[in-house]
Amino acid sequence: MRQSQSKDESLEMVSLLNELPDQPVLSSKSKGWNGIVIEYHHHPANELVCPPLSEHLITLNCGSPYRLVQQLDGQVYEGQVAKGEIILTPANHATQWYWDSKVDVLHLCFEPTFVAKVALEAVEVDAARVEVLNCFAGADLQIQHIGHLLQKELESEKLGNRLYAESLTNALAVHLIREYSSIEKTVRQYSGGLSKSKLQRAIGYIQEHLDQDLSLDEIATEVNLSSYHFARLFKQSTGSAPHQYQIRCRVERAKELLQQGEMAIADVATHVGFYDQSHLSRYFKRILGVSPKVIQQNSKNVLWIDKSVQDCTA
Repeated sequence: MRQSQSKDESLEMVSLLNELPDQPVLSSKSKGWNGIVIEYHHHPANELVCPPLSEHLITLNCGSPYRLVQQLDGQVYEGQVAKGEIILTPANHATQWYWDSKVDVLHLCFEPTFVAKVALEAVEVDAARVEVLNCFAGADLQIQHIGHLLQKELESEKLGNRLYAESLTNALAVHLIREYSSIEKTVRQYSGGLSKSKLQRAIGYIQEHLDQDLSLDEIATEVNLSSYHFARLFKQSTGSAPHQYQIRCRVERAKELLQQGEMAIADVATHVGFYDQSHLSRYFKRILGVSPKVIQQNSKNVLWIDKSVQDCTA
């Protein structure tokens, strides 16, 4: 906890996550998500004095209501923060915080350059015009919903789906720009989907890298589009979001390998990009309606019949 600041310190830019006195229960730092870092914390009652923040901060209350006092730009905000409500603190502002009881919160820290990039792609405005506004104890069902989906990704101790997390992050950034900034609230819409050549390149890139945790930017760069527009045009073309299409491709490739009967289910799972056999089985049943074991067993029966026929005709 910082008790005081010198004049020079007031010019320092910091991430709130580096100033917190307690360790996170969950963190996205190891997952390498583009443009955002998310942490889930159980904070005991405390107070905190921070230099200007280097990131836009959304704090979502995931637990019981608590009383919060926040000082920002000489203004004091005080009140009860209900479950599901947010505190939005823009970057480049020094803050002071005081809360009087234990809190369970999700901190979502957006890099300003990422928000500016999404603004340019989605709204087509210059980054200099993007001013994120503060919000104290506001109810926002969209942020609450996306926040909880991202929290579920954090709760997975194994490798998650980067395409999925970054799609959620993009949607959250667009919502932030539309609802909590000073620019016009119109997001430009594109229709018609990807051209045939761009769609083939994107699909080919996904299929060639099934075993990798691809980012949205990687695929978008392959077809010379921004990640925001690529994700939307890809869904218009295929009916599936990029992460959903990637999972289906992994399942289809796993089915082919199991039908060949040369690999164990666990080896097939990691070969096509799932982190273990149970991860593969979950999506296999959801998409194909049967377990990998059924496909594997059926392929063994077919192979045995083929061999028997060959032996009889030899």
